[in-house]
Amino acid sequence: ANDTVDVLADVVVTATRQADTVNRVPLSVSAVTQRSLDQQGIKTVQDLGRTVPALTILNNNNSMTPTLTIRGIYANTGAATTGVYLDDTSLTKRQVSGPGGNTNGNGTPVPPLFDLERVEVLRGPQGTLYGGSSQGGTVRFITPTPSLTTWSGNARVEGSLPHTGDPRYEAGLAIGGPIVQDKLG
Repeated sequence: ANDTVDVLADVVVTATRQADTVNRVPLSVSAVTQRSLDQQGIKTVQDLGRTVPALTILNNNNSMTPTLTIRGIYANTGAATTGVYLDDTSLTKRQVSGPGGNTNGNGTPVPPLFDLERVEVLRGPQGTLYGGSSQGGTVRFITPTPSLTTWSGNARVEGSLPHTGDPRYEAGLAIGGPIVQDKLG
């Protein structure tokens, strides 16, 4: 008999600029940890858009700078309607419409979904906490804080050999730890 018990862990979010568990934050928040991303096979922000409610990803013919929308609130030009943050740094970019309304490669740059602590998707207007360009909501990519006492690492390698076409591969490596013990990591 297997005596192990799976325990549901609390996910701590900083959506309100204070650390609290996701079920105690008075906002409509989806928080996805790196472990959940890996377990679900979510590797790109487009994959994330297929699993998080109300989040839509528009590629603009460039998957590195997609347009993120929450709850269908979208603008073709001008200020974005969804705030995008890496930790507390805004990555949000204005939309500039070209001839015929074309916005090629004109979205917001997003980090790869590797070596993150979690992704927070805040649905609904977030102007009070995150300023303009957050009418639909805000997406926050939270990076892990390096330890000042212990080393840790994370690696991912994947390859495929399609029946037709060239072989494909992907690799990632992240290492963190103390540079100066108890002072700098």
